[in-house]
Amino acid sequence: MIKILITVLKKLKNMKKIKPYILAATITILFSAVVFADEKQRLADEEQFFGHLRAGYITAENYVGDTASSSAFGGKLSYRSTHWNSLTAGATLYATQKLFNHDNSDFFSSRGESYAILGEAFIQGDFGHTVIKAGRFEFNSPYADTDDIRMLPNTFSGAVISNTDINHTTLYAVYLDQWSGVDSETPEDFTNLNGDAGMLAAGVVYDGIENVDIQGWYYHGSDLADLVYVEAIYAIGDLVMGAQLGSQTDKTIDNSGPNGDVYGVMASYALTEFILSAAYNEVSGTIMNGFGGGPFFTSAEDHTIGDVLDQKALAVGLEYTGIDKLSVSILHVAFDKGENETDLAALYEFNSDINIEAIYHHIYDDGNIFLVKFNVSF
Repeated sequence: MIKILITVLKKLKNMKKIKPYILAATITILFSAVVFADEKQRLADEEQFFGHLRAGYITAENYVGDTASSSAFGGKLSYRSTHWNSLTAGATLYATQKLFNHDNSDFFSSRGESYAILGEAFIQGDFGHTVIKAGRFEFNSPYADTDDIRMLPNTFSGAVISNTDINHTTLYAVYLDQWSGVDSETPEDFTNLNGDAGMLAAGVVYDGIENVDIQGWYYHGSDLADLVYVEAIYAIGDLVMGAQLGSQTDKTIDNSGPNGDVYGVMASYALTEFILSAAYNEVSGTIMNGFGGGPFFTSAEDHTIGDVLDQKALAVGLEYTGIDKLSVSILHVAFDKGENETDLAALYEFNSDINIEAIYHHIYDDGNIFLVKFNVSF
């Protein structure tokens, strides 16, 4: 299987020359073969194949009442090598293929087409408490994240260094120069992140205080903005509380970048079969979500506090978990400026690897979105 995957990845270097149905057939065959592979390939320090299959349906109604729907099948197939002199390699092929209709483009390329992309292709070095990864990879941080909300997530190109020499502390040094995926303008290609300048970031994550998790990040984007983010989460028993602070400083020549401060608080409490939650954010000036979904406590499935001057938002939610394998929830976010949003969601987990989720977004005068995703991990 390793030789097969390597051969296929080499053949897929120029995706534009390959028809979508050939890509879909190739990926399906590989997925099928991997599903029935010997489980011993999943053991530590052995070559591993794993992945995620997804079928999705979406229908959206805009503010004038026009509707558009799409359905798709896709997912990802990943390979991780064994260690060789402290080095490993990894690659992930992502693909999404049209099914019955494709009026809505949320699942597809910038041209509304099926596509496949080599979203991960990296080399990783493990040197004691230091890990260095370079190439293409998935990455999650407050202002750059996978934001896996449709068929395929965001992935990034660059380098990440993490170090755990200090007890209970992980330090990060990050450089990102390109990205692809759901939030980029051309999901089907890797394109420059912040023009030719890319983004530098440094972060620290600390869990040395009982029941408390703290993280702080600094991002520098030349001719874009400097972003600072600090978050603390306290969890004890059934109670979770959190606070966040952010500052964004415009670095553009024409003063077109984000420039503002944000703070937020949140709390949730779990009863026997219910989870109650509430959150509040307030912005002074304007802020951006970054390259992904953003870290803000009041983010709804579609709307956030980003890109609106002096925005405020209050979120209240309720989740019910009293039915075996099923959870249902409602979240309402009231925005001081712009349309409010109410999200109804249901998740049924057949087991740890198979689930189906359905989400209805009511965005009032901005329209409605209904999304269903069937997920299988292996």
